[in-house]
Amino acid sequence: MDILFLAQNFTSEFSDSELLSFAGDILSGLIGLLGAGLGVYGAYYVMQKQLKAENEQYRKDRIDNTFFNLLGLFQNIREELDSDNIIKSIKLKVACKIDSERNKYFDELFLSEKPNFINDIQEFNRLTTPFYKKYCEKLINELEKGKDSRYDSHVSHLLEDVEENDKEKLTQSIKRIENFTDSFKDNKPEFNYILEVPDIIEIINEVFKSSTGYSGNYFRALYRCLKYIMDSDLKMEDKKFYSGVLRGILSSDEMLVVFYNCMYFEKGEKFKELLEKEENGERIDFFGDEEDLKNLDKEYDLPFFSKEDLLFSKTDMQNLKELIKGN
Repeated sequence: MDILFLAQNFTSEFSDSELLSFAGDILSGLIGLLGAGLGVYGAYYVMQKQLKAENEQYRKDRIDNTFFNLLGLFQNIREELDSDNIIKSIKLKVACKIDSERNKYFDELFLSEKPNFINDIQEFNRLTTPFYKKYCEKLINELEKGKDSRYDSHVSHLLEDVEENDKEKLTQSIKRIENFTDSFKDNKPEFNYILEVPDIIEIINEVFKSSTGYSGNYFRALYRCLKYIMDSDLKMEDKKFYSGVLRGILSSDEMLVVFYNCMYFEKGEKFKELLEKEENGERIDFFGDEEDLKNLDKEYDLPFFSKEDLLFSKTDMQNLKELIKGN
């Protein structure tokens, strides 16, 4: 009853137009409040977005400043590394190693063949006149001394003084000696020593530890630059950009020495670990990427040093492929 009375009383006091005006005032007030709220939220959103952009720019500026400061410190000591000297030293060590193994091989071959050499000369002496006895004794005496003796000069003396009717006998008797001499002293390709990984590691470690061209400061500074890039919260795409800037100041000889430092030198293992670090299946590709490997089949060269410059071609390419592909 009371509600009905109020409704009747309310409607009786206000006309329809007044009611509509009243409702419109309420609605416009609500819309105004909503608009003001949206305006405040919009302003807050824009401010947050600007603040985020400013923070991102500050972060990038901070990374830039730190990186280029590290890069500047690295450039100050770049000249401490004599990459040309190191490469020459490695080549010399390789030549010495191969020569040493070659000598060892022919020492063993001569030792195994020496009884046959001596028997052949003794047989020639037995089948001929006493005229050759002293020649044969001197030759046998030199053969006993080893492969580095003057046995070949005594063979030459025999060939010069041998009588015509004994030439064929002598030729047969010295055949094995001459075959050995041809292989050893005339550098015929009978011996082909291939350096194994332990040989390479030994050579690189010897050179890097003894060469005046090596600089520990150089590699420590280079490592700090790359580590800063890899430890940053940058995306891999940006990390590749910064590593490209770092790589861009290095010569091809430096890149080759850096490659050998991280692949074979005990103190370069941490640098290699940075290069092997993956993010979403991607690596930093400091020495190239899979596309560069594919381009080799199209007769293109490696991007940062020539394939022909590799000192241990087969092993180096295997290591490079494993580093790039991650297997």
